[in-house]
Amino acid sequence: MFFCKLKIKFTHTQYLLFIILLIGFLLRFIFLSEIPPGIANDEANIILSAISFSKTGENIPGVVTGILGNPTGDYRTGIHSEISSYILTPSLFIFGASWPLMKIPFVILGLGTIILSYLLTKKLINAKVALLVALLSAISPWSIMFSRSAYESIISCFFYLLALYLVIKLKEWKILYSLPFFLMGFASYFSAKTLFLPLIIFCIPITKLFHPNTSLKPVIILNILALLFLAIYLPILYNNPAGVRFNEFKSTEIQDSVNLKRKASLDYPFVTIFENKYSEELKIRLRSYMGGLSPKFLFLDGEIWNIPSISLPDHGPMYLIDGLLILLGIIYLAKSNPKVLFFLLGLIPITLIPNFLNLQGTTYMIRTVILIPILIIFSSCGIYYLLQNLPKNRFFAFGSISLIILIYFLLFGNFIFQYYSRMPIDRSDSWFFHQRLLAQYINLSSQTEKNPNIIISTPEPKNTFFKLLLFNQSYNVPSQIRQINQNLKNKDYLFNQVIVTDKCPDMNTSNQATVFYDSAISNCIFTKGNSIASIRDGGTNYYITNDLLCTNTSNQRYPFVKNLNDLNIENLSKEEFCQKFIVNPFK
Repeated sequence: MFFCKLKIKFTHTQYLLFIILLIGFLLRFIFLSEIPPGIANDEANIILSAISFSKTGENIPGVVTGILGNPTGDYRTGIHSEISSYILTPSLFIFGASWPLMKIPFVILGLGTIILSYLLTKKLINAKVALLVALLSAISPWSIMFSRSAYESIISCFFYLLALYLVIKLKEWKILYSLPFFLMGFASYFSAKTLFLPLIIFCIPITKLFHPNTSLKPVIILNILALLFLAIYLPILYNNPAGVRFNEFKSTEIQDSVNLKRKASLDYPFVTIFENKYSEELKIRLRSYMGGLSPKFLFLDGEIWNIPSISLPDHGPMYLIDGLLILLGIIYLAKSNPKVLFFLLGLIPITLIPNFLNLQGTTYMIRTVILIPILIIFSSCGIYYLLQNLPKNRFFAFGSISLIILIYFLLFGNFIFQYYSRMPIDRSDSWFFHQRLLAQYINLSSQTEKNPNIIISTPEPKNTFFKLLLFNQSYNVPSQIRQINQNLKNKDYLFNQVIVTDKCPDMNTSNQATVFYDSAISNCIFTKGNSIASIRDGGTNYYITNDLLCTNTSNQRYPFVKNLNDLNIENLSKEEFCQKFIVNPFK
């Protein structure tokens, strides 16, 4: 009866926004079991730590969450920011920790960035441009990719956008409400820590710009509080195991590069003025800094030279047409709203700071955090500017609008193909699909034999073991989690009868077990037979000796996956799994 009396009035704008969010949700949720086909090391660290915390109240050994917690185990490759894992824990109680529902929080945060981009644009410009921003954000390659993965960048992006929205919206002392969200953006992703103070300092001119009649005292207090926080936090971090991340601010290769250039030059005087480690370091940093705005990166190829799991095959984080639209958007704002232009352009150099400071590789897709949402606002302003300046001729206007829609539709279709069709195969090794296959092999073996004796020999036992815990569903019961955590503290990677090691198994032991040899292991002696191979190129990922699960199955020489359902391997029968993925290239 209550719901019958409840009346909710929706405007056309709200209906459109709801439809846009529905499209955004579908693009981020459908085929989540199959795309991406696996999970990267950083994602596994974050999710497993969240599971451990939700069940036992402590981090999983092997993962350091900034200055929080008590680091144990092998945490050299598991250093993350403070709160990302803790933010995920409520959703684990709601959706559970099974694949792929463990990634639901990132889908929700991705939708949250769409809403915040809409609200920010509506406050800055108008509702029509805000709807365009919501639509372009919903179909954004960058947003879709990171909403479907479990990287921390999308968490930080959400909180920084929320903090900036509050700075624009609130007046006087209420601006201090933004501080907790700045802190959450800071504490949810390591690279985003470098954005914290510049963004808060930038609040001083933007507060004066958008609220000229208000006192600057509150925003100055905001800056003082931020400085006091950093004055306390940074020394603690430096003396914490997570302080090893400070090493990312320097490079050991600069001096070698300088020496090489000097040797390859004629011996002129004053060469040290023009070729020295300081000038070389500045060039490297500026190259990394400016690279985030490269049209080749943004609109064409993306990061073809970097980590495949945080880039798209043959596609940038934005669409090709966005390059022109961004320029038009700048022109539109310069004419109609210079204050907003100053605000948005001022944010761009700030978002590029992480790559200027961090010399351990450049990862523009993930480190720039809020760059793409800001550029999407410019692109939407460009579309709005075009629509405003169309000739009054009805047919010409209709044709122009149709052309814009057609171009976006074709570019969107190309992205859909690259991401939903090509990426699962082309980037399968980078998403560690072979380790998901390994986990499923153990699952199916457990159905035919209780606690099968399995040994996995690999150069990176911790990372492999973490994937097995996620995909094997062996990390759900608190008592079992505590036992596994105790083993991890001692750097023992085992559960039930499964052992993961970086050593060659004892010959007597291996004769009684199914043994998987990572193809990167070169010093172990074993008999090559069945194997788990890459679905991308057929190269062997794991050699299997004493294969008891698929020994009676007719194995093909190479895996051949063309059906999306094949990637949902947990729903395959034993026979289907063996026929499709356990191969014998030596037949």
